[in-house]
Amino acid sequence: MDKVANCIDDREKNTTILIVDDNPIDFKLAITVLESYNFKVLVSVDGENCLKQARESSPDIILLDVLMPIIDGFDICKRLKESVETRDIPVIFMTALSDIEDKIKGFELGAVDYVTKPIIIDEVLAIVKVHIQLRQLTEKLKNKNLLLVE
Repeated sequence: MDKVANCIDDREKNTTILIVDDNPIDFKLAITVLESYNFKVLVSVDGENCLKQARESSPDIILLDVLMPIIDGFDICKRLKESVETRDIPVIFMTALSDIEDKIKGFELGAVDYVTKPIIIDEVLAIVKVHIQLRQLTEKLKNKNLLLVE
């Protein structure tokens, strides 16, 4: 974990991560580790709450389980990507579903990555780091484009 931790700089430490999982056992380790690197971690245990939190807090990244009650993770991702308010938030699936069909479906719905459970925390940290950096670069490009248009 130290190799990945050394790569996380101060800009990334100000990141808000929304973890969406209905099973506390599955997300407690991730919360503990992410918070130890000064990430702000929000938790949602159902789809409706996730959609509300995503709109209200605009997290930098969402770690989303597929196997959720009432609204599954695939539908949550679809709804997030359909909304102007949340479509640019990177969604990473963290799920026990490991079939290639499920992975493809996740990517087709707009997920940027797919991690199978049980999670390997170094893998999650590395993936989160990459997608935080990509989001920051995307935001910089958008801002520069706005300046060019003006």
